[in-house]
Amino acid sequence: MLGNTRKLTRWTAVLLALVLLAAACDDDDQDDQPVTGPTDETGTATTAAPETSDPTSVVIGLEQELTNFNNLTAGDNLLAGRQVIRAVWPTCTRTLPNSTFEPYFCESLPTVVNEDPLIVEYKLRADANWSDGTPVSSDDMVFYFENCNDPEDDCAGTAGFDSAELEVVDAKTVRLSWPEGQPFVEYIALFSGPFPPAHLGLDWTEGFQEDPMLAAGPYQVDEYNPGSDLTLVPNPTWFGDGPHIDEVTFRFISDVGNLPLALENGEVDVIYPQPQVDLVAQIAALDSVASTITFGPTWEHITFNTATVPVEVRRAIALALDRELIVTALMRPFSQSAQPLGNRVYMNGQAQYQDNTPAEFQVRDVDAARAALEQGGWTPGNDGVYTRDERRLSLRIRTTGGNPRREQFQELVQNQLGEAGIEITIDNLPGGEIFGPVFGSENDPPGPPGDFDLVIFAWVGGPLPASSTLQVFGTGSDSNPGAYVDDQVNDLLIEATVTLDLDRQAELLNRADALMWQSLPNVPVYQLPFFLAWNDSLINLEDNPTLESFTWNLEEWAFS
Repeated sequence: MLGNTRKLTRWTAVLLALVLLAAACDDDDQDDQPVTGPTDETGTATTAAPETSDPTSVVIGLEQELTNFNNLTAGDNLLAGRQVIRAVWPTCTRTLPNSTFEPYFCESLPTVVNEDPLIVEYKLRADANWSDGTPVSSDDMVFYFENCNDPEDDCAGTAGFDSAELEVVDAKTVRLSWPEGQPFVEYIALFSGPFPPAHLGLDWTEGFQEDPMLAAGPYQVDEYNPGSDLTLVPNPTWFGDGPHIDEVTFRFISDVGNLPLALENGEVDVIYPQPQVDLVAQIAALDSVASTITFGPTWEHITFNTATVPVEVRRAIALALDRELIVTALMRPFSQSAQPLGNRVYMNGQAQYQDNTPAEFQVRDVDAARAALEQGGWTPGNDGVYTRDERRLSLRIRTTGGNPRREQFQELVQNQLGEAGIEITIDNLPGGEIFGPVFGSENDPPGPPGDFDLVIFAWVGGPLPASSTLQVFGTGSDSNPGAYVDDQVNDLLIEATVTLDLDRQAELLNRADALMWQSLPNVPVYQLPFFLAWNDSLINLEDNPTLESFTWNLEEWAFS
């Protein structure tokens, strides 16, 4: 039986409230520089593109390179991949910079057709086609679903799909249903990852590693030179307005120190590096360059491999870290109000944020760190490094090589933990190359735990916290690189994904986070800003501090 209007309105209100949670994640003191052009009520730039017959091209300097055009696999779920493929492959909806959703390849936002059991309909646009003329269809959504509805699947996010059943309504429409009393509250975000064409019959993981094969979005791939660059050109089957740029080239420059000179010399027109103090200052001094720093639901952390770093060592590390010093050195140059992050779900400034950091981890305590190790049976060696059962407490820390801020972060960790008798060796790979081994792509079968002891990177969040947190910390998730398992945490996160009451959901998520401070899958350190700089003759650029990132409206970019 279909739900009545009152019930459907309640579901709409719930989703509206959910997407507004993340809209408050910016601290009032962390003001963004205004974007080029006026904005409408969604906050998106709306300057009309001037008419021109001259060919136009844009070169974007990217710090990392995509590792697979199918960005939905667990080991390839990089922001760098999303930045490229989102203009090529379809998504049902897209997230705007203010953390609200709008239909993109779907005719409308997902429609609730029954409340309990929850049944939601996803209907693709009639005019959405692949570049070979084949319609973007229900088959593509079935392909997506069938590769993401089991925790064993090679999929970056199975939450929502794993408890659902799919029904094909027609060639453009599918419905998802969940068991009675177990609604998936964040259904609006399903089918929102750029998804590949099903009709080619290619393998989900291996079939699109070096070639997206087809396009449905505003652009299609013209040429890809791995390790060097990738070029997009307009897709003639695109149903929407634009694009206004005739050629967009992504140039992969892992050494971010080279980006300011490349921008100054006109070798690139747009850069999106992780912010470094010197780099931001250099960019600010350039003529004819606009820039903005944006804070969103993105946070940097030290994640542990639970297979190689036992809990007493994780606890000792948390005690020996001086997070205040790290934040002062790395984040306060961008925001004087930056604080150590005490939550894995909510950001500083959100109403739901609680600093769940236990008192023992609030202030660095090297003596307590040593005591924790000794209680775990570790004894200091002659060189001061602890040992147990002939194992020397020497751990590898990894991150994206070529990123000066992260490399400085590593050095601070190395020095701080060394004072507690924990030897740290640095073992990086250039840029995004690190994520394959970190997420276990070299394992047989592929999957966590990855090849690391400690790793520093950032999780890029979105407006719906429950499913993304389950994706990162859920038992058996391929997006859980340290193979962390905590049954209590897992149960709380699952309950949060089916909880309609938003206050109750926040309570569950904060309880889960508090428990994680005991079992320590990682140590959250700070909220990470994004930095976008561009040739100021370009219009309609606006950062989007969610998974959509700065290329979210690439088809609207133009030269003034």
